Formats: sequence, structure tokens, C-alpha cells
Amino acid sequence: MFGWFRRRSESAPTGIAGLLASGQLQVAAQPRNNALDLNNRRLKRIYVFLIDHDYPGGSAAMHNAVFAKFNLPYRSCFMIGDPAQVGAIVAGLRTDPRWAGGGAGSGFKDKIGPHLDRLDRSAETIGSVNVVGRDGRAFVGHNTDGIGFVRGLLDEYPNCIAGQKVVILGAGGTALPISYEIAKVKPREVVISNRTVAKAEQIAKLIEPFCKARAVGEDVIGDELDGAGVVVNTSNKGAQPNEKFSAFAPMTGNVEADMAVSMANLARLPKKAIVADILLEDLPLTLKLAGEHGCRTHSGRHMNLFQAAPAFKILTGVNKPDKVLLKLMRAALA
Repeated sequence: MFGWFRRRSESAPTGIAGLLASGQLQVAAQPRNNALDLNNRRLKRIYVFLIDHDYPGGSAAMHNAVFAKFNLPYRSCFMIGDPAQVGAIVAGLRTDPRWAGGGAGSGFKDKIGPHLDRLDRSAETIGSVNVVGRDGRAFVGHNTDGIGFVRGLLDEYPNCIAGQKVVILGAGGTALPISYEIAKVKPREVVISNRTVAKAEQIAKLIEPFCKARAVGEDVIGDELDGAGVVVNTSNKGAQPNEKFSAFAPMTGNVEADMAVSMANLARLPKKAIVADILLEDLPLTLKLAGEHGCRTHSGRHMNLFQAAPAFKILTGVNKPDKVLLKLMRAALA
């Protein structure tokens, strides 16, 4: 546990304005409704969502739509920073009285935890944080990614996980919470494929109490796609700057060669399988190829929506019914 006063003493630019002026943070351009006016004296709370590159995240737009509907003096904003500087960034945010928490996106999910005051049970078990809530002076890490992913997937394809072989591609910050929640819905087995097998093994060990789990390298993706019922890309393959690469093959940097391996591996995936992605781009390459193969696909925007309602309640304490929140949030993303 790391105390608030200890973090205050660390060297860092002061407040959100200081972090922006120093270049340690930058307001992201791609997310909708993401503008932030620090001179707006009406603002009482600012929720900062940390990401390592600019992408069209939806949380800010969803939150800000709810704030506007209920005339709340709050604002959410995605900001780009370097995960290696997360300690200094959090220390700087702590000096701003309007910072009320926010979230951890790409690059920050598995880095921010040690710089918070404590983690709730889900984030501590999973070792990954996507929501930072404020409890008095303490900042607490939570994780709603896995819950949001499973709710979104089952909303689009009911009963699609139980009894199925599920292949998780990638073992980054989002892979663990997604694997953890999938494992509790009784799949036949979960296979985690990653370039660094040791990272995949850590996930497999955590979810073994719930279901059969294995870790493999990316050299056997084709073998594991054979017989899979659900495939989930949790990597950044298909997103900028890796938009020319799919998650169906290792990424060597040779676009043509990697595509050939992707197509050979994909040919082994049953056409009845569902291929899901956590990316928020309109049609990332992994989903494009899966759709052309004849598989059903599932966009990362579903997870983004279904994790937002529980995250919003953690952040704000505004206890509106999920039905009301989801209606407003869905409209904000439309």
C-alpha cells in the first residue's frame, strides 16, 4: 500500500495543468467528446483516463453524456502519457484537487496499481486496473474489463461460452481480467497464446481453479484455432501502428509473410466460431479477416459499453439504474 502523503512528496509537475504544460500528458484527439477546459470554474471533478497512444476510446463520451443529462459539474478526458512515467503522472494528478480518479487504458492497466493507495479484490486478484476510484483521500484500483467483456459477448451471442474451447490471443493487461471472467462461465478449456509464454502461464495458473487452462506460444496459433468455439484478440495487433497485422499470427514486421501465416492459421478455425476483439477501431484487421472467413465477429465496443456502467458508478457514486445509464451511453457512442 502506498500512502497519499508519500506520493505528494514525489517530484512531479503540479496538477493536470502542469502535467499538460510539461508534456507528460496530452489530451487525446480521437475519443469523442474529449475536450477539456481547465478554465471552466464550474467543474468540480475531472476524471482522467490514461492511455499510451491515441485511439477512439468511448468512456469519456459515455460519462460526459451522463454528466450533461443530469447537469453534473464533472468531466472525463482521455490523456496520452508514457506508462514508464506512471509514478510521476499519478503524483502530479494527486496534487490537483479536482482529480477524482478515472481509468487506465492501453499501456497503463498493469502499471498503475503500485502507485495507488489500494486495490479492490478484483483488481488485486487479477493484477490489472482499468478504473481508479476515489475514497476520501485514497485512490483505489478496480477492474471492470472482464465483466464488461463477458456481459457484452453474451448480450450479442447468448450462451456462447459454456462448453467451448476459448482461445485468448495475447497476454497483456486486458487478457487476464477477460480470461478470469470467461473461466467462470464454464468453458471446456481456455488456451492463452502469447509471444512470451511465461506471461500466458501466469494467466493459466490463475484461472485453473475455474476451468482447464493452458499456455502456448504464438508458433502454434493454427493448432489451437482448430476446434475453437470462441477466439478473443486481447493484443494490439490491428490497432495503430500495427493495423496491417492480425492476431492470427506472430508479428515479425514482414507484412506479406505475416499475412500468409495469418491466412493459413485462420483456415483451421471452424466457420461457426465467434471471433472477438477488444480494439475500438471500426473494423480491425483480425475481425475483417474473420468475417471474410465466415465467422461471426464481436467488436471491442461492446466491452467498452458494458464495462462503463459499473465503472461509472464506482467513479461517481451516481447510482442510476443500468438501463438508464446504458441507454445514454449507447447513444453517446452511436
